[in-house]
Amino acid sequence: MTSGSWRYAAASTLGTSHAKLGTPCQDAHACDVVLSATGEPILVAVVADGAGSASHSQDGARRTCDFVAAEMRAFCDAGGVVADLSRETVTGWLERLQAEIAALAGAEELSPRDFACTLVAAVLGEEHAAFFQLGDGAMVVAEGDDYAWIFWPDQGEYENLTFFVTDPQSLDRLQLDVCERRIEEIALFSDGLQRLVLNYQSRTAHSPFFRSLLSAVRAAPDDDVPSLSSRLADYLDSPAVNDRTDDDKTLILATRRP
Repeated sequence: MTSGSWRYAAASTLGTSHAKLGTPCQDAHACDVVLSATGEPILVAVVADGAGSASHSQDGARRTCDFVAAEMRAFCDAGGVVADLSRETVTGWLERLQAEIAALAGAEELSPRDFACTLVAAVLGEEHAAFFQLGDGAMVVAEGDDYAWIFWPDQGEYENLTFFVTDPQSLDRLQLDVCERRIEEIALFSDGLQRLVLNYQSRTAHSPFFRSLLSAVRAAPDDDVPSLSSRLADYLDSPAVNDRTDDDKTLILATRRP
């Protein structure tokens, strides 16, 4: 792996409770490495988790991931740099996404709430990083040999309450951080995994979990993304995980450590 390059794996798997009910996986993800106008490799990673109570949330999650990832790629293609990302820029993306989902809902005689989903996203350049999130789920980054979360899952006042990109008022809950910081490793995940990998009592990340999985990503060949992602999906659908959560699960793992 050359200096500055990224290696990643990503997967979304159906929760056992959804399988029993015959409902689809309502999670989605997007992950890619794009080149800036100056040739800088930029990691673009997005996770969306559809609301269980929304009839078309799987479509909302898929559209949200595709839309946000496309906006981030277009920003880089147009010469934008990570350091220039702002709340105004990201809010503009989400407002256009809301308008697109509202038009889709109207065409199908549905409500935008029928497409409700959360959003966790990261844009990582060589020396700058941008993170933004609306709702639950989370992301962690490497700090030496340990891992630390960026934003704690936003679940409002009550355990089962969160916020969705389809709700215009929810943009006030957008969490965003643009910083001068080189990120070597990151993991993004939906709320189906957060109680397995976050310690709610100490409000810390479970570093051994991320250390183990990311070491496997580091050890893989540069062109092994499909195989890595397939093995990650198998792990997320294993009894070791399904015995601890019955929800849909999404996990993106990315590293540029040699």
